Amino acid sequence: MTKVFNSLKNHKGIRKDNRIGKYQARKYINKKEYSDVFDKIKDAIRWRNEFHPDLEPKILKNKSTVKLNGVEEHFSFREIWENYQKLYLPSLTIQSQFAIKKRLGKSISYFKNYLMVEINANVIDQYVENLVKEAKRVKNQKRYSFDKEISALRALLNWYRENYDAMFVVPILKRHFILGKIREKVKKKEKMTAEHVQLFFEAIESQFWKDFAEIHFYMAGRVQEPSGLQVENVDLKNRVLKVSDVTVWGNDKQFLYLKEIPKNGEERLVHINDRMYEILKRRINDRPDNLCPFKRESNSKALNFVFHDKGMPLKYRQIQHHYNRALKKAGLYPRFSATHILRKAMANLVRQNLGIDAAQAVGGWKSRDVVEKVYTDLNPNSLNKEAVNLIGELLTGTNRYKSKK
Repeated sequence: MTKVFNSLKNHKGIRKDNRIGKYQARKYINKKEYSDVFDKIKDAIRWRNEFHPDLEPKILKNKSTVKLNGVEEHFSFREIWENYQKLYLPSLTIQSQFAIKKRLGKSISYFKNYLMVEINANVIDQYVENLVKEAKRVKNQKRYSFDKEISALRALLNWYRENYDAMFVVPILKRHFILGKIREKVKKKEKMTAEHVQLFFEAIESQFWKDFAEIHFYMAGRVQEPSGLQVENVDLKNRVLKVSDVTVWGNDKQFLYLKEIPKNGEERLVHINDRMYEILKRRINDRPDNLCPFKRESNSKALNFVFHDKGMPLKYRQIQHHYNRALKKAGLYPRFSATHILRKAMANLVRQNLGIDAAQAVGGWKSRDVVEKVYTDLNPNSLNKEAVNLIGELLTGTNRYKSKK
């Protein structure tokens, strides 16, 4: 006997009625079952994602019939954005505040005349489609997607739901991130070798920037770390430097302030090798006697940067300019560009020669997965070869990795 209904494996709660060729969608809310029948599967999927018994079609004042999202009908998007700025954003770093405002710029303009209950998944579809259409008009478009803008909007809508209307369903779905893609991002698989790094150092024309780049490399840090490095955190006697203070640049890439904790929230110590010792000793000892410590404001803490521009903190564009200039001169551009390449290069070289634990330690990463998937690159075949050789040596008694008891 032919089955009346066929459940769809990849679509939970949806089954096909073989008698009439339609799709039945079911959903349980507060232990009560709700269902509806649709001609197309995409409509059944949308119903499953958006349906809630409290979201009934209503007539808003001066509006056409819409399916309301939530029960609080008097909040406008403009009002929620103003409250978001006053009540939530001040809890974030200045840098994060700038980033969020920038990412929400187009949302604020698009939704300014909407009530919050009018914002559903279909409205988000239209918004994202407009973003992509506008972006494609720009010649030589460098953007890959609107993921950051969509995520920032989702965070704001989540905040609204938590604080104003628990019945509001955050309408941003996986499909919106797919819809927001402009073009596929080509992932650069190539990582700098020791020869590449050496060519890069040799191509840097200024001794100052060569010193900066080498310290950056050996720290295996984000560029904010060597640029924020303070004299007081360099212990030449014990050959160790402390990574704690990091530079924060604004959207204009100008210095904003010095944050007293790295991105991962933990300070770390870096051993000073002979080359680093030579550079740091020279940079600290050769500081002019009349160089005044940098102070942002009269009552702020005095800052003594190891690397500075006549006492002033470095600008990101300065660093980026000198790095890319050297990469071009060495013939490594555009295969390699920007400032994050040295952190990746150091991690990869350590991983290849000392293993993933050493790579994780040198860069201060909390997760091995990040080191494995993002920062380092090791051929599985070479891992297999090493493993097979190791076991062979264990069995023949020639193991060079014998544990010391």
